[in-house]
Order: sequence, then C-alpha cells, then structure tokens
Amino acid sequence: MKRTVDLTDLLRYHFLSAPTFSPDGTKICFLLHKGDYENNAYISNIWMYDLLTGSLRQLTASGKEKFFAWKDDSRTLVFASGRNDAPKTETALYALDIGGGEAVFLRSVKRTLSSLSVLSDGSLLALGVFEPSFDNPYDAEMMFFDQVPFCSNGKGFTAQKKKSLCLYTPEGEEKRLTPENMDAENYTLSPGGDKALVWGAVFKDVKGQFSTLLEIDRKSGAAVTLLPGTDFTCKWAGWLEDKVVVTGSDYTKYGVNENVKFYFVEDGKPLCFTPELDRGLRNSVGSDCRYGSTDLNLAFFTDGPAAWFVSTDNYRSHLHAVTASGAMEQITKDLFSVDDWRVSGGKAAVVGMKGMRLQELYLVDREREIQLTHFNDWVVEECELSAPQHVTVDNGTGEPLDGWYMKPVAFEEGKKYPAILNIHGGPKFAYGDVFFHEMQYWAAKGYVVFFCNPRGSDGKGNPFDDIRGKYGTVDYDDLMLFTDWIVDNLPFVDKERLGVTGGSYGGYMTNWIIGHTDRFKAAASQRSISNWISKMGISDIGYYFVPDQQGADIWSDHEKLWFHSPLKYADRAKTPTLFIHSEEDHRCELTQGLQMFTALKLHGVETNICVFKGENHELSRSGRPRPRLTRLRRMTEWFDRFLKAEE
Repeated sequence: MKRTVDLTDLLRYHFLSAPTFSPDGTKICFLLHKGDYENNAYISNIWMYDLLTGSLRQLTASGKEKFFAWKDDSRTLVFASGRNDAPKTETALYALDIGGGEAVFLRSVKRTLSSLSVLSDGSLLALGVFEPSFDNPYDAEMMFFDQVPFCSNGKGFTAQKKKSLCLYTPEGEEKRLTPENMDAENYTLSPGGDKALVWGAVFKDVKGQFSTLLEIDRKSGAAVTLLPGTDFTCKWAGWLEDKVVVTGSDYTKYGVNENVKFYFVEDGKPLCFTPELDRGLRNSVGSDCRYGSTDLNLAFFTDGPAAWFVSTDNYRSHLHAVTASGAMEQITKDLFSVDDWRVSGGKAAVVGMKGMRLQELYLVDREREIQLTHFNDWVVEECELSAPQHVTVDNGTGEPLDGWYMKPVAFEEGKKYPAILNIHGGPKFAYGDVFFHEMQYWAAKGYVVFFCNPRGSDGKGNPFDDIRGKYGTVDYDDLMLFTDWIVDNLPFVDKERLGVTGGSYGGYMTNWIIGHTDRFKAAASQRSISNWISKMGISDIGYYFVPDQQGADIWSDHEKLWFHSPLKYADRAKTPTLFIHSEEDHRCELTQGLQMFTALKLHGVETNICVFKGENHELSRSGRPRPRLTRLRRMTEWFDRFLKAEE
C-alpha cells in the first residue's frame, strides 16, 4: 500500500545538475546532490554515465564537490571541492582519472572561482572574484562602498567585488584577462579554444543594464570590443557558422523582462535573425525540487549548424534548435521541464522532469528522449501523489489563464476541504504540472492546492508578460478570478477556509491581497515586497528594477510607488498572516517583511514573523535542509491553525 508524501522526504530526493559530455561524446558526467540533515548541508558528488556500455558509476565520495570540467583526453576531470575545508575565499582544484584511482590535488587559488575550463596546454580558464583593497590605516572593522549595487543576494555586502576572466598557467601564474572595471557575467570558448567571448557590465559608480562583449585571445591576452555596452545587453554569446552570435535585448519596448532574440554581431552592432521569436529563453517552470542547477538563463550552446536553447512555452519548458537562417525546431516533446543541459554531436544531455517524476538524466535527440538514471523512481513507486489538474479560465483578454488544482490525497466525495492558493515568484516565472514538494505535502495533509499563471507570468509572449506599472491591478484581478473559478466549480472546496501564500513576487501579491480582501482566512507571506519606495535604495536590484517595473522612481512619482505598495493598505488587513524572511536575502530584503509585520501588529492583526539566519532569497529552493524543513512545517502549522481549527 502506498503512503503519502512526508515532510522529510525532501531529504531523500536526489537533485542532478551540470550534465556534461566528454569531448569524445561517449560519456556524461554530472553532479548528484542530496540533503544532509545531520550536517545541515548538501552532499554533492560527481557521477558518470557511459553511453557505450550503459553503465552508471559514482566517481567521487567526499560529498563536497562544486563544479568540474573535462580535459580534452576524455579521461580526466578537473574539479573544485571543499573536501579540505578551504576558506570560502579560496578554491581547491583536483584532477581525477575516470579510469580509477584517487583524486589528485592540483592547486589552491586564493579567490572564489566558477565556470571552469581546461585548455589543451593544461592551463585553466575560470571566472574569479576580485575585491579591491581600500584605505584603512587604523585597521577599523568597517565596510567601504563606492558603487551600486553594494550587496548581492546570498553573498552579503559585496562592496567593490567584481568577477573577471582569469587564466591559470601550469606554472601557477594567474593572469587577469578582463578589465578591472568589468564585472564579467560569463564566457564561452571558441571551438579550438584559442579565443573567448566575455560579456558583462563595465562601470565605475552604478552598474547599468547594458553589457560589453569582448573577444579575447587567450594566448596574447589581447581584447577586442565587439559590442560597446551602451545600448544593448548581451545575455549569452557563442559562434554559429564562424560568426559571433548573441542573445540579448535593448529593453526599449518591454523593459528589463523583455524576451530576448538571437543576433549576429557585425561591425559593433547586433543584427537580429529571429525577429518573430517571443519567448523567454530560460526554464521558468517552478519547482522546489532542484539544487545546484547551472545558471543557463538566456543561454544557448552551438552544435554544428544550430544553436540549442531552452524556452518556456505556456507552462512547460522545451529544448529547441535554431539555425543561422532563423529556422527553429522543437527538440523535446515529452519532458515537462528542461532544468540543465549540454549538447554534443546532435544530442543533448538533459536533467529534466516528466509527469510526476523528479529530476533524472535523459539523452535527447530529434527522435528520442531516453531516461538514463532512476535515482528518484522510488517517489512514484512508494508515494500516493496528487497530480495537478489543468484548467483554463477566460479573463476577457483573449489569452486564457492556465491554472491547476490538486485534490487531497485521501479525497472523499461529498466532503469539504480547506484550500491554499499558491502564487509564484517573478513575476516572470510560471507554474506547470511538475512535481512540487510543498504542494504534494499539503495535498497529503488534506488540502486542496490551487495555482495559476496570471498576467505577468512567462510563457505567453511579451504582451502577456508585461505588467510594468500595473502591479496589484490586472494580476490581482486574474488571481481573484481564478479563485472564483475554484470555489464556483469545485464543490469539495470550502470557500470559508481559504489560505494564500507565495514567495518573492508571490509574497508581494500575498501582502497586496490581505489589504484588498478578507476572503482568505490565513496567509503566509514569504520573502516579500511591501514598500517600493524603500526597496529602491536597499535591494541588490532595486535601483533599476523598481523604476523599470513601476514606471516611476522616488523623485519622479513617489505617489505611484506608494500606490502599488502593499504597506499603504496594511491598515485594512484582517487576515492572520505569517511572514517568512531570510537574514541574508538582499533581493527582497528582511526590512520589507518587518515593515508589514509591524503594520499588522499595530492594527491588531494576528501575525508572526520567522527570520532564518544564514539563509537568503533561495530558502525554499536551495536553503539548507533544516531551515527548509522548518519553513514548510511552520507554514503548514499556521494554515492548520486557522483553516482546520474546527476539524
């Protein structure tokens, strides 16, 4: 007999990331992660799937591996590891022969590294974090800022830190290849490895939204500026048919959330060759069952005559390929979510989700999607799950809303159940029909769970995605319309026992909802926004995100910012509300929740706030195991208290 999903099942799930082909295309290495309750951390090791033999093998066992790269011999991996408990400001590198034997220590670099590449001559290429020193003659305990942003989510007050492309020679020399005033986002290597494309903002005082693209000769270090960073943002770069190609936007029509297109770079200008493309080039499908995924936002990988990319289409993400002529084809058909991926020889190594199955490794080509691993098969075999039921609701705009509801696992006809509205973040993200631990847990606890993609969500093109200057209006209307549909069409939903929750933008909407309706009997507002005026000067993205998304800044129209701020309406709230924030969240900073919490207390509304130390904006998705379990338990207890009191 199957059982229901338990809170602590989160500790048994396996999360996969960074699937990477060997240079000869015969093997795929990836990172496998699992929660470690005792040490309040994640165990991360490198595994390998051999495509020739069909064998799966664990390569490392320290549990502290971070990232890796193949050498061109297809036998050796170079990887970063925390196995010797090096300081966070250092990166220890090791080499491993996949044929057998122990990992060999290579070197320790006294800075934080990421995006590692191994060159044919044994040199290493990586992004390294540089922190300039400042004058402090009396050795005072102080921080010194001279640029904006001065903080970063999960990284604290970063001051003048910038990432640079670095070359590490076999002799131990470090060469900084990008300018000191450039904050490099990422890089790609040419097929022969002799050149690198690097992109990022070049600035002194305020980091802008446009980015410079450089082509660097990695032997001489000579850099050529391909895009000046004055009126265009490059989000990813590579080569296609010997031409430099980028994804990006000038942000002129739809702001910072505008969907990007593909461009060739010629004579210092981007020339679009996919003018009809109108989808976000990323996986926006939400789930709380991922960890360690590579940041491939707006990325692509070239393979022969095509660039392969992922986009969110309605409520699922798919792998696509585009040629230099702009012709596009959809590669994946059956996968619901493409989470992490690489390409080689007309095939893709994909970490993805399908149906109610959690992440596994798949081999994908134009004909097949073959599941290679079975780490999480036990979930569907052992647990009784509640599959999301898809519905569409007409909101009068000509673009129906996609929504879902999940019945309680032990559903009984004729019985009324409490229900929870769950609101996604973003707003340019999307819900889909993939596995969500917290929703499965609530369904197991006897709740109906319902959720939708209101205007502002990803997957339907710029006009639907764009709610600049409209926060709390059309999106609120869509959420209430969907709630109306749920209570009007599902007789098992008790309209007197509705709860609401959400994180980030979803936290903003939760705060907004409790100030505009009393229909919900309990709320849990997570990593929320309450005050656009204060957010502009504190959040790591506030200085540009607030004026872009609200169509105003503090000086041009502070009344508009205040109009869209939930704090303005907090005196109307009556809904018992739990606030959840993290101390190191610099995206939706702690003060946003504290302002709302204080307002509700002053107006006699029952409210609590939980502040998680050492956690950041990613608490619900990649926070340490103990805080993640505590967060979900606290929210569930809050809903139980107000929605199940009479049971």
